[in-house]
Amino acid sequence: MRSPAPGYHTPEDITGIADRITAVLLDACAALAADEPTTPFGARLEAHREWAHDHPAPPAALHKALAFWSRLHGVLSLALAGQFNGMGLDPALFFAAELDGLLAAGA
Repeated sequence: MRSPAPGYHTPEDITGIADRITAVLLDACAALAADEPTTPFGARLEAHREWAHDHPAPPAALHKALAFWSRLHGVLSLALAGQFNGMGLDPALFFAAELDGLLAAGA
């Protein structure tokens, strides 16, 4: 896994964890996206799958995994930064609702 910060080299123990998580997410999304057609974005991901360590997931699964990771990462980041404080909502329920929405919509 490449680091998003130029010049920073992520420690091997962290990249190993991230790689295992990515593989599990791709496996799950491959099962969810088995018969989905490829979108133009999915085709682009197919040509640039190094981030997925050449996992054999089809393009639709690559797209779904990226959608899951980015949306849920965003919710967690906002919750941990306290951005939901004072809004009167439960961040755990919001996270669960986002996950349900991703599963229902097919990401």
